[in-house]
Amino acid sequence: MKKIYKYLFIIFSFFLFVCNTEAKTLKQLKDELKRDEANKSTLIKKAKEVQGRIDSMNSEMKKLENEITSSEEQIVESKNRIEVLTLNIEKKKEELNNLLSFRELASSDNVYLDYFFNAVSFSDFIYRQAIIEQLTKYNDELIDQMYNAIEENKLLQEKLKKQIKSSEDSVTKVERLLKKYNLDMNDLDEEKRDVEADIKARKLEVAGYEKTYKEHNCPETMELNVCIDVPISTGFVRPLVKGFITSEYGMRYHPTRKVYTMHNGIDIGGNAMGTKVYSAAPGRVNKIVKKSSCGGNMVYIQHTVNGKEYRTVYMHLHTINVKVDDIVTISTVIGTVGGGESYDGCSTGPHLHFGVLKGWEDYTYYNPRNYVNFPRLGIYFYSRF
Repeated sequence: MKKIYKYLFIIFSFFLFVCNTEAKTLKQLKDELKRDEANKSTLIKKAKEVQGRIDSMNSEMKKLENEITSSEEQIVESKNRIEVLTLNIEKKKEELNNLLSFRELASSDNVYLDYFFNAVSFSDFIYRQAIIEQLTKYNDELIDQMYNAIEENKLLQEKLKKQIKSSEDSVTKVERLLKKYNLDMNDLDEEKRDVEADIKARKLEVAGYEKTYKEHNCPETMELNVCIDVPISTGFVRPLVKGFITSEYGMRYHPTRKVYTMHNGIDIGGNAMGTKVYSAAPGRVNKIVKKSSCGGNMVYIQHTVNGKEYRTVYMHLHTINVKVDDIVTISTVIGTVGGGESYDGCSTGPHLHFGVLKGWEDYTYYNPRNYVNFPRLGIYFYSRF
């Protein structure tokens, strides 16, 4: 019986360990911040290396796309050549029929017969006959050459189609590599490539946790979700009263960097600079980034929805109306729509980038459409529900 209890205890302990592998404590966050500060140059170097691979893959992608375009243009040119050759063959066939008609004396009004009967002497007659026979032979050979050219163009088209298929397969492989490298970049967190800005934000984040831990009299080794009270909710709503989706979650051609990259959220357009942005669910502000080189002003909010932990992120904000550790509701204006500011190199104009992340400190992104009811790409919405 003691052995059974021992095994049950081991299994229960293992279960607790597995269930809490993603949980973090204030001490762990402080240790991570110290490591980031100490390894700032390493982080920057790693980000540059990953970005270098991304740039290389984008260059390869561009090359393949150019090859596909060139092959498609050559196919069009080849089809046009076939059309011209087909018309020329018909003309030559007509000429050849006229020449044959002359040889058979089948048509008295044939132009070649006129040429033949206008001979001024017998030797001229024989000469003209020889010329027409040569023309007949020449036209016959020319038609054969044009038929051969048509076949060659058909073969060329097949070859070009295979090249296009091969290039498209290569594009698929490059896209997979791009996705991997972009996910590697996401491990560094796409929105914190500006390491200086992120470290500054992390300091404020840790300071906010320290304040809460002190108020709740929690030891630094206690898990965040045990010490911190985050409002509970049953779902997310839209962060804007109106707008439309301009860019979906997933791989896309970046509007400012001009490369293929992973888009970790959705972009909502249709609002002027300064439009109010609301929290998508009740929660606690746990991180604020100001004037990042890619994302501008950002707000991260912790949520507990249906018993699970999430964070939402709001980027390209013109103003930030909250501070770390603030408790917010769906009626809280957390900031205003921005985008296109001189310091924000990843936006071209006013819009909101909205993202949903796993857990309270993880940087795994989900597709916001799986959590918030948005209409199809380009379709306007006029309420938050």
